[in-house]
Amino acid sequence: MRRFVAAPCATALGLALSAVCAASASASATIVVWPGQSIQAAVNRANPGDTVLVKRGVYHQSVLISKNRITLRGAGDFLGGTVLKPPASVPENLCNTVFGPTGVCIFAKKVDTETGAVIKAVHDDTVTAMYVTGFQGNGVFGYGADDLRVTHVKAVDDGEYGISRFASSETLFADDVAAGNDEAGFYVGDSPDADTVVRHNRAFGNALGIFIRHARHVTITGNRATGNCQGILVLDDGQPGGAGDAVIRHNKVFSNNKFCPANEEAPPLQGGGILLLGATHTRVAANHVAGNVGQQVNSGGIVVASAQSLTGGSDPSHITIIHNSAFGDQPADLIWDGTGTGVSFTHNHCGTSLPIGFCS
Repeated sequence: MRRFVAAPCATALGLALSAVCAASASASATIVVWPGQSIQAAVNRANPGDTVLVKRGVYHQSVLISKNRITLRGAGDFLGGTVLKPPASVPENLCNTVFGPTGVCIFAKKVDTETGAVIKAVHDDTVTAMYVTGFQGNGVFGYGADDLRVTHVKAVDDGEYGISRFASSETLFADDVAAGNDEAGFYVGDSPDADTVVRHNRAFGNALGIFIRHARHVTITGNRATGNCQGILVLDDGQPGGAGDAVIRHNKVFSNNKFCPANEEAPPLQGGGILLLGATHTRVAANHVAGNVGQQVNSGGIVVASAQSLTGGSDPSHITIIHNSAFGDQPADLIWDGTGTGVSFTHNHCGTSLPIGFCS
C-alpha cells in the first residue's frame, strides 16, 4: 500500500514491555549485545544517555525504544555488520500491532489509542550502523519520536516503509539506504511542523523513493533516487494543513521506471521523477533528473499538479522550479497541469516541457 490517503490512527491496546536484566547500567554507559543475546533486554536496561552497542551478527529480533536519549548502534549497515531480521514470534506491542511487524520502532511514551494523537513524545534517540531486512511492516519506524536521528542504516525488502517517521519533529535521515520496500523507502508524514532533513541517502527499487505526505518544513538534499515507481513525491492527501514548505535540491533522480499497479489507495505509478501533487510553498532547485519514462499520472521529470481530483487536496501554490537539469523524461522533462497560483519555472536546462516554453 502506498498510502496516498491518510494512514490509519492507532486503535490498539497499550504497550506491553518486558524487562530483562542483561548488564549493569550507569549514566552514559555502553551496554554491549553479542549474538544470541537480547537487544530489547539491553534497551530496557538502558538509561537516558546510554548506548546499546550491538556487535556483528544476525539477530532475529524486533526492538522497541520508548525512552529518551538512547543510541542503538550496530557494527555496520552491511551483511557482515549488524543484521536485524524478523523473529519467529513478533513481540506484542502497540507499534507492531498497529503498524505491522517492525525492525526498530521508536515510539511515543504516551499515545491516545482512540485517535492516535501523541500525548507525550519520546525524544533524542539515534539508530545507526545497522542492516534491517525482511520485516512484514517496517524497517526503522518512528511515531511521536522528536529529534530522531537515523544514520548509516540500510533498510531492505520490508513490507511497508523502509525508514519512516510519523507525527514527529526535528528528524534527521542521513547516509542511509532504502531498497526494495513495498511502500516508501523514506517517509515523512503527519507532521505539520516536521522540521526534518533527508540528506545524502539512496533510495532504489521501492514503490516511492522519498515520500512527503501531510507534512511541512522538510529539506530533501543530496539524495539519489533510482529504479522506484516514483523518485520523490510531496503529496497533499486532503488532510487539514496540506503539504509543502519543502526544499528539494541537489538530488539525482534517474530512471524511476518500476511499475506499481493500482490499489485501493493509489493509481498505477511509473516513470516519475519529482512530483509535487497539491504541494504549496515549495522550492525545487539544482536537481539532476533524467530517464523517468511512463504514461501514468505521475510520469515525467519534474511534475507540478493539483491533488483535488485524486485525494481531495489542494491546487499547487507558490512553487519555484529553478536551475534544474532534466533530460530524457517522458511525457516531458517539466510538466505543469496549469492549476494553482504562483507557479514558476525559471532557468531550467531541459529538452521538453508541457506546456512548451519552460526549458532554457
